[in-house]
Amino acid sequence: MMRALLLILLAGGLWTCTDVIELETDFQEPELVVDAWLTDESVPQTIRLTLSQDYYANRLPTGVENAEVVVCRTQPDTTCFIFVHQDSGRYVWTPAAGEKLGDVGQEFTLGIRYEDGDYVSQTSMRRVPPIDSISFQFEEDQLGLDEGLYAQIYARDLPGAGDAYLIRSTINDTLLNRPSELNLAYDATFDAGSGTDGIAFIFPIRFSINKTDEDGAFVPLVSGDKVEVEIWSLSPEAFYFLSIARDQIQNGDNGIFQIPVANAPGNVFNVDTGEAALGVFNVAASSRAVRVVE
Repeated sequence: MMRALLLILLAGGLWTCTDVIELETDFQEPELVVDAWLTDESVPQTIRLTLSQDYYANRLPTGVENAEVVVCRTQPDTTCFIFVHQDSGRYVWTPAAGEKLGDVGQEFTLGIRYEDGDYVSQTSMRRVPPIDSISFQFEEDQLGLDEGLYAQIYARDLPGAGDAYLIRSTINDTLLNRPSELNLAYDATFDAGSGTDGIAFIFPIRFSINKTDEDGAFVPLVSGDKVEVEIWSLSPEAFYFLSIARDQIQNGDNGIFQIPVANAPGNVFNVDTGEAALGVFNVAASSRAVRVVE
């Protein structure tokens, strides 16, 4: 009798575990979100402005269409670049032939006027290592990896501690942008605590230029695939922003080890209040390599 009663109670407990509970998010008013990832390339540069929304809102964010946006190179000279609204909150500066925002070591200021608020951010263009090569290697079938051809990037961290990078991979002109494909490096390893400097990028970073499927497993290459890899230099603020954003996006895969939901801290501030806005401003030096599978 007691055993039957325990089974009934256990079944009831398991049933109640399936209830969906929505937590209060304390969302009140939409805030400005700044998505300003610029490079030293002579191509159109885009800053995207949107409004924040409730955590449970299942829709694309609303674009800001009535802002004024300018980026000024403040060191060693002062040159300003006006970003013009195109659509859906996209503000674009189109360079003349051969023109670019600046060079490594130069400083930049972002200014935004939106409604009654002025926002500002400052950063400098950090250095970036060249890409030595992209290699293709055949891997045997093993746990977590199907048999096939996979790519690796070879590059070496520059001497001197404190260099952070974003490694962007494009396969057949499609940018790899799954959360599991966000490939970050700090002094050629994963974070600032490694104590390394001036070494070749470690294997997990070299190998993470490959495409992944919905389950996070790497997908082998086939003949004719074009693999293009870029390395962007990151400020410390941009590196930590992306690191926290990646952890938050992948939070649902962490089971009982999920971290509390929170906005990633950025480097954009309201001029009047001094409070941090949402988003980040980074101007990257970049290096690039391309190779086709034969």
